[in-house]
Amino acid sequence: MTSIHRPLSAWIAHLVPNTNELGLVNDGDHRSDAREMAYFVDGWCRVAVPWGVDSFALGLKRGDDVVVVELDDVGAPITISPEALEAIDHIEQRWPVVDGTAADALLRLADAPLPVRYWLLERLDAEGDPPDEVFAILPWDLLDRAVDAVAAGLDLRGQVGALVEIRHWLTPAVRGLTGPIEQLDHGLRTGDRLIARLGASALLANLRDIPMLRIPERSRTGLSRLVTLLGRVDRSYSHVSRVLAAQLTGQSMIPRIRADLYPNLEAAAGTKHVREHIELLGDDVQQVQLVQTRAGWLRATARVARANTVESPLAERVGTFLPIRVLPHDGAPERRLWIALSVEGDHLVGTVSIALPQGLSEFDADDAPVGVHELASADPEELLDSLHASTAMTAKRWLDIADELSDRHPVRVAANEFEESL
Repeated sequence: MTSIHRPLSAWIAHLVPNTNELGLVNDGDHRSDAREMAYFVDGWCRVAVPWGVDSFALGLKRGDDVVVVELDDVGAPITISPEALEAIDHIEQRWPVVDGTAADALLRLADAPLPVRYWLLERLDAEGDPPDEVFAILPWDLLDRAVDAVAAGLDLRGQVGALVEIRHWLTPAVRGLTGPIEQLDHGLRTGDRLIARLGASALLANLRDIPMLRIPERSRTGLSRLVTLLGRVDRSYSHVSRVLAAQLTGQSMIPRIRADLYPNLEAAAGTKHVREHIELLGDDVQQVQLVQTRAGWLRATARVARANTVESPLAERVGTFLPIRVLPHDGAPERRLWIALSVEGDHLVGTVSIALPQGLSEFDADDAPVGVHELASADPEELLDSLHASTAMTAKRWLDIADELSDRHPVRVAANEFEESL
């Protein structure tokens, strides 16, 4: 715990003595970060610097004559009320611990200027472990309005609502949320169905790993409606949309495609038999059959419903792959694979076979199917692992998809390396 006062903002400017003028931003180096400047290590206190008529700017003071003013992201002084300054000082006296009184002080800043709330929570998240509820002071109304606008655009009879710029203001709480929503919005607004598809896929993928409780209940409810709507627009999104809607609304019964994996199974009765453990997960929308053998191998066969044939605001996928994960319980890195899927009636089907890691691990196939455009930035070596794990028919589907891609696409790069290794 420390009571050292440092800038909240990345930009500061010195107050010229006996004037109401400011010096250069960060002493002339606007690319630097004021929070890392060496002379803020010790000896500073929080002050409200008189600025204009009946107005104050957030500042720091050392001794009697050295004063700096904190600046927002356009270089203007950050205005502050004496009450807000007192709350900030209280929080910094306990930094970075957010106990009950510090949490109360944070919540009192709900009406403080947005840069104050943003920088304060960004620093706290980086240096401490703030409770989820304090992130409610961020401008979640921006997210709510953006979600409503996108939801209206997903209705083929509707129209995208008014444009909302969320920018970076929610990143102290969650990352990977607002970017995909803005991408989905842009695709719907401009009629670019591929951009809309990429935004939808990224949103569904990123939501799985976002700290949900940092998002206020009102906003979680809106996101739940949005992911449910995506599941209706594209049937192959149905499973992940149900999982996410349940997580967002706090439902206790969540339908998951998950199972514990054991590398060693007990022998079956008799000496000529090899015991297999067969488990069927999911339903007719997204289903995986797992076959674990006594020899420590796992065969996973995925079966996913084909996307809707009706007109959709999202572009059709080029190739379809189901992501799966194997997560060792001992903390070792997770293994990700993509199963290339082939048409089989009303479904898409593919199979991989892998050796299980030592010790208990978990199988996870809750992610949504993706296409080659979602894999444009994937690691070819990771994709190559998926190819080597594929059965003959599934590997052939990989190669057929790769043949239609540019030489630089990761799927094509992995396919070329695979063929060279045969």
